[in-house]
Amino acid sequence: MTIRKPNRFDRILTGWLLGTIVPMIIFYITYEVKYSEMEFSVYLRNIWDMKIFLKLLSLCVFPNLAFFLLFYRQKYDMAARGVIMATFMYAFVVLIGKLI
Repeated sequence: MTIRKPNRFDRILTGWLLGTIVPMIIFYITYEVKYSEMEFSVYLRNIWDMKIFLKLLSLCVFPNLAFFLLFYRQKYDMAARGVIMATFMYAFVVLIGKLI
């Protein structure tokens, strides 16, 4: 049996932070690429009024899958668990938003 050396990136907090911040960055990049001529607050209000905010937020979580697979293949199980926790957090926000 091989004993692995502890890695400083194999922590739940690392995965959770990455899984939480990356969708926000993707969301902001979407705004900058397509709608940078309007203010960010106006953009948020418009996508909320058009009822596409939650759909766009759901799509921004997809890069978490790549990070989960990367951590899983590197055998960083705790970091992969953190990414899954952040993804479930976003799923819970979307679910609550749909119910409201």
